[in-house]
Amino acid sequence: MKNLQVAHTQTLDEITMAVSFAEAAGDISLIYGDAGLGKTVSLKEYTKSHPDTIYVELKDCDKSTKGVCEKILSSIGKEQHGVDRLLVDAIIDFLTASPRLVIIDEAQHLSIRALENLRAINDTTETGIVLCGNPTVYDRMHGRGQAHFAQLYSRIGIRRHIVEPTLEDITTIFAPYSLGTESLLYLHQLALQRGGIRNCVKVLNIALQLRDGIEEPLTIDHLQSACQLRNGAQ
Repeated sequence: MKNLQVAHTQTLDEITMAVSFAEAAGDISLIYGDAGLGKTVSLKEYTKSHPDTIYVELKDCDKSTKGVCEKILSSIGKEQHGVDRLLVDAIIDFLTASPRLVIIDEAQHLSIRALENLRAINDTTETGIVLCGNPTVYDRMHGRGQAHFAQLYSRIGIRRHIVEPTLEDITTIFAPYSLGTESLLYLHQLALQRGGIRNCVKVLNIALQLRDGIEEPLTIDHLQSACQLRNGAQ
C-alpha cells in the first residue's frame, strides 16, 4: 500500500489547477479542506514534476515569521537565522534572483504576522505562493469580514475548497486491489467520514494483514474487520 501510485482524482485536478495558476500568474492560491483528503499527496506529486518548487510542510512550532522563513531558507540550502527582517530580505533576494513557486503546506499553523510577511514577499518578488491547510487557514485569511484582514484576504488570487472524494475517485485510487463493488462502496462511506481517504488507506492496510495469504481476494469482510480493529470495537 505504501507504493500505491497517485491516482488521477478530482482533488489532484483541483490542486494542480490552483498551484499552476499561482506559478503562472505570480499570485497567491489558497487551498483548504478537511484532513485526509489527499492535499499533501497532490502537492508532493506536483513538486516531483516541478523540482525547482520550494515545498515546506509546517508544524505548530513553525507558525511565526521566523519559523516559516527559516524553513523556506533551509529548503533552498541557505541555513540562516536572525531577526524577521533579515530572514524576509534573504528570501526576497533569493526569489528576485531565482524566481520559483513556494508551497506552504499545513498553513493553518501560520500566525497572522507570518501570513502578512508572506504576502509582502509575494508583493515584492511577484513569485507565486500556495497556502494549503485545513479550513482554519481559510477562516484566518478571511478574518470573518474584519477590516484588519481585508488587505490580506484581497491578495488571494484564487481559493479552492477540497471536498470529499467521489465514488469514482475511490474506484480509481484503489483500482490496483481489484475490489468488488460492495467493498468500494464501503470504502467510499469511510472516506466521507472523519479522516477521509487517509482513513480508507489505514483500513485497507489492516485488511491486507487479515487475509490468510496474498492470494486470498480482499473482501468487504476483511475491510469491516479492519475497521473494527482500527476503531477499537470489540
